Amino acid sequence: MTTDTIEKYYAVLGISESATIMVVKEAYRQKAKILHPDRNKSPDAHEQFILLSEAYACIINIKSGNTLVQVSYEDWIRQNQEEARQRAREYAQMKYEEYKETDEYKNSTAASVVYEHVYFFSAVILMLSPLWGFLYQHWAGFIVGSIASLIFVHYWAGLFTKKIRLNLGSFFKSSIIVIKTKEFIYSSITIINLVVLFRYTLNTQLTFLSFALILILLYSLLFLAIRLETPIIKSCSKFALYFCFIPGIFNLFFLSNFIFSSNPSTEVYSFVHQKYKYPMPSVGRSFGLKSRELEEQAYIILPNNKYREYPWFRVFLNFEEMQFSREISYTFEDGLWGLRVLKRYEFTN
Repeated sequence: MTTDTIEKYYAVLGISESATIMVVKEAYRQKAKILHPDRNKSPDAHEQFILLSEAYACIINIKSGNTLVQVSYEDWIRQNQEEARQRAREYAQMKYEEYKETDEYKNSTAASVVYEHVYFFSAVILMLSPLWGFLYQHWAGFIVGSIASLIFVHYWAGLFTKKIRLNLGSFFKSSIIVIKTKEFIYSSITIINLVVLFRYTLNTQLTFLSFALILILLYSLLFLAIRLETPIIKSCSKFALYFCFIPGIFNLFFLSNFIFSSNPSTEVYSFVHQKYKYPMPSVGRSFGLKSRELEEQAYIILPNNKYREYPWFRVFLNFEEMQFSREISYTFEDGLWGLRVLKRYEFTN
């Protein structure tokens, strides 16, 4: 596919190359309403609609990351262009209401339907922040909620300016369509990778440098596989490879090492913790709220600076759990792959 062809496709859809997938789908849907032969009686409406559908299929293919290298655009022309045109011809022969029931049209509207419903409910929650604050913390909560509502007024004010059509049945159907998309699947895998990273991977007794070297090795092997044009690699999107596949392999190694560990041993240390003081913001004092200091714990200090190379062994989010404790008990085990892991900890008096 030439650069001119791609630019032509963007022009047909009336969007820029930086447009998001949601913008592409919205542009296609709006253009389809105008150009579908059942609605447009122009002599060339049929061909225009086919070109529109062809452009949409190609741009979505590119935006979804289904093409790993530039030459794949030419592959798309050879392999998918005629299929896209044939599908568009079938859509052009339909009544417009029948066309709206096709997967092509439903997929283009699903994200917008989900977004509209999520926006509506989140905007209502923000608009009613004073009420939630009052129910939770009485008048102090009401004031804080009012401040939050004012800060986000531009967000929830759209409830009164946008035409939002609520239909829970359509919302659930659209949600299923969105869940099946690659974008949603890749985003979910990314979130899972982050959870595994903080919950299991960082409980491995390895230094930051060791983690970094393993990742560099994995990405180097991926780069080599791309250069060799390995068939499996060519069939994957760039986002999937860089942000799902490699982090997934990295985390899977440490997850299996953590789960299938054995030979527990216990270590007990006294510790001290630092106290961080956060005064009430001036905006709160201006409303008559008393200034108070909150203590939060981010880091504990062990004797002889034990485990200084592994700061994740000494970081805890729940200050209340350890604020009156003076000792911590660590339980370590030997991991499946020979790497020592921190299985659990307990604060004691």
